[in-house]
Amino acid sequence: MRLGSILLALFFLFACEQAKPRSYDYIQYNSFDLTPFDLAATIMLPNASAGIGTSMKPTVAYELGGFKWQLSVGRNFTLLIEDYGDYAYRFAEFKRKLLKPNKFFEIEIVKEAKNILIYRRKVKGEFIAQKNARFYIYSVRRIGPNYYEIMNREQGDTKKVVDFMYHAIQSLKAKNEHQ
Repeated sequence: MRLGSILLALFFLFACEQAKPRSYDYIQYNSFDLTPFDLAATIMLPNASAGIGTSMKPTVAYELGGFKWQLSVGRNFTLLIEDYGDYAYRFAEFKRKLLKPNKFFEIEIVKEAKNILIYRRKVKGEFIAQKNARFYIYSVRRIGPNYYEIMNREQGDTKKVVDFMYHAIQSLKAKNEHQ
């Protein structure tokens, strides 16, 4: 009896220890196919339940045969995508330039993962009444043979919107990759 309960306890202990970390739950997102816009990829975009003003249908602005896309869902969620061809060092180059001393802005890295960066930018200066901090996201992702730079708009966004962008960028996959 005692041996049975010890074995049962060990079984539960090992079962709990070996549990793999779960991937992100994309319940507030819908899959969006970028293939009709000359980009062979899919991405998960936030839907109306996200609470960030993304109740509208996603739109993609691009030039046929071009190398830049503007992906928008409502007025708050905009990702800018640019094709950098086979240039694999774009992320390191951007980060180096971002962290250079800047006399106009204070830059603070909030989160960094593999080829994705969330940072906060505040205006410097004694005479600035409102030092509004805005959040930015930057990533370089490989889709097929090309590298794509992905970022939010120049005026930045709130932390909540950037968090949704982070998970959207993490979900970006080439059309032929397995889910």
